[in-house]
Amino acid sequence: MRNIIPVSAWGFALAAGCLAAAPQTPPAPPPAWVLPNFAQRLELEVANPSGVPVETLAIVPVAVAGQVALRFPGTLAVVVLPDAIPEIVPSQADDLDGDGNADEFVFPVKLAPHQSRAVHIYYSTTLRDEIPWPRRVAASHAYGYNRATAGLESEVIGYRTYGGFFLDIQARAAGRPGLYNALVGYSGTRAAGSLGRDVIHIGSTLGLGGLFLRAGGTVFQPPLNMPDYAHKPEAEEVPHYRVVASGPVRAMFEARMESWHVGTDEVEIRALYSIAAGAAHAECRFTIVPRRVSREYEAGAGIRHLPEMKTAAAPGRLALAGNQAKDIGPLGLALYYDTGAARAAAPLATREGTNECVIFNGRLAPGRSVSGRYEVAAAWSGSGIADLLGYLAGVEPAARATVTVSGFRFARTPNPQRVEGEAD
Repeated sequence: MRNIIPVSAWGFALAAGCLAAAPQTPPAPPPAWVLPNFAQRLELEVANPSGVPVETLAIVPVAVAGQVALRFPGTLAVVVLPDAIPEIVPSQADDLDGDGNADEFVFPVKLAPHQSRAVHIYYSTTLRDEIPWPRRVAASHAYGYNRATAGLESEVIGYRTYGGFFLDIQARAAGRPGLYNALVGYSGTRAAGSLGRDVIHIGSTLGLGGLFLRAGGTVFQPPLNMPDYAHKPEAEEVPHYRVVASGPVRAMFEARMESWHVGTDEVEIRALYSIAAGAAHAECRFTIVPRRVSREYEAGAGIRHLPEMKTAAAPGRLALAGNQAKDIGPLGLALYYDTGAARAAAPLATREGTNECVIFNGRLAPGRSVSGRYEVAAAWSGSGIADLLGYLAGVEPAARATVTVSGFRFARTPNPQRVEGEAD
């Protein structure tokens, strides 16, 4: 039973006066509607859970956001940081599986340790426009003497694959930043000119981040597109590529084989390779699906050994530096992985050399797929990097940086009369 305290008339009046005089906190006004031509807005919060500053991409899963904000991201979306002076930042919507619908919406964020901040994404289902953000990344899919190649580049470095599930390196010359790495193969590699240089021979190794399967001590690598200059017929099973996105904040391509015969077994393999604006590292996400599998396989990824090699491995990082060719000079390779999802393993021998490698925890087996994620980076002395291993260790925080995205809320414009073509 609630206690009731009797109050005299004087006491009641005094109490009423105190209540009347007590300062009242007014309700917070709704955030200003910065873009009046947009009828809808997705509001969310990005947070840095770590104790170090992060500068990375925030990834909004469209399937999750769409449960709150119907038809997000629509036909045009703009990210606004609702500060005292609102800031508009670049963004993009990416169709990862090629079905014509966006799967991820991404934008850059920069957060202090344990910082969180509000983000507003205005979106329209009728407006269509292209915003001319500065070009800082690129992705390409081309045909040439290697029959098919796919490439990624930022202003820092370029990576490509010429017919496999691995990355080659197109490094920038010192003092020559820009987006011209795709021209390296056309300009020749005898001198480090303004276009940089192709700095590594991969051969039958894992190159940079090459994928493999292993069972019973036997290693299986996805087949390559046979280059024209080899004067051999093209293989029946070869990877196929698709550019997923080419900026403004992330470039990405897909490598896929719907049928890869692994001995007497058959699997489907798909990998997504991406690079962010300003980044020195590339990310790989892969999935291998059994189509007809009779045994269990380990799945892994690695980096090739180099002559005159020094290593600097640490939990979650494989790193090495060496001198493969005198006319190229020293270069370094690194692979970063989640120690909760993969483990470093003994060096792996392939036909043309040995490789540092990691094995992912999942196993490919009948009825069971395996997937994983890792990051790779390269460094070249010709880019002006003196301490290659130190540089690759310095890339690791950026490669590992993540933020959380939560608190999805939907808002509709308070001034529908100002919306043009959006009054649905």
